[in-house]
Amino acid sequence: MPSSIASASDAKVITLVQQKGGSGKSTLAVNLAAVSGQNNPPAQADAPCPVVAAGIDRQGSLEDWSARVPEDRLPFDYVVTKGKLGEIPDLVQDPDVRRIFVDTPGFMETDPDAPMDADPLGSGNTAKAMEEVLEVTNLAVVPLTPEFLTHRPAEFTIERVLKPRKVPFLVVINMWDSGNDRERDGVRPELEKLRKWCRDRGYPFAATAIRRYKIHSKAPEDGLTVIQYPESGTSLRAREDFYKLALTIEQAL
Repeated sequence: MPSSIASASDAKVITLVQQKGGSGKSTLAVNLAAVSGQNNPPAQADAPCPVVAAGIDRQGSLEDWSARVPEDRLPFDYVVTKGKLGEIPDLVQDPDVRRIFVDTPGFMETDPDAPMDADPLGSGNTAKAMEEVLEVTNLAVVPLTPEFLTHRPAEFTIERVLKPRKVPFLVVINMWDSGNDRERDGVRPELEKLRKWCRDRGYPFAATAIRRYKIHSKAPEDGLTVIQYPESGTSLRAREDFYKLALTIEQAL
């Protein structure tokens, strides 16, 4: 289980960010908030929850998912800005809030052809919302999936968006198909390939990979977070992934 955050002196912002959509940012944001909220309930029954999931996507994906979870089973508060500025910085200043997990859009308003000394985020509404969040981010979590087309956007996100702003980051291997990644001489070839991709670039990465399970893709429709999945071997392994990842993130903050 992740360690308690009740004694923290100020809010910490963990932002899920990747230039390419479909890398699992929303699943990571919601389930990390759920695990953190489960382990850090309000001090009193009527007190605000110290864990908040926030979404800046105008499509409101995080809101659609969170609203389907029965209120008495939702272990975190949530807010969706839909691009409105000022709300995330206000949350950081809220004395009742300790952890904020931010889900960002499934795309970034970037100019891949911008000169290396120019900010590729641009100046549109999405860019402004991203800029505001990055200014208060304590740790950016960058999902990397086995799908090759997520690799270059992950590198772009790190090299062109995060590093110039000196935002600390952690790569998380997501949607790893452990069932088809057969172990050979004690090594999982696909998993090792992704870890090597990180090592070759000097990127810090989480030792725990989030395994791909169908239950994750069905969870938003079913109004579930990882801590509420029906009991099964798959559910136990899915929770184990997120408990371990949440602990890694706490240690990185």
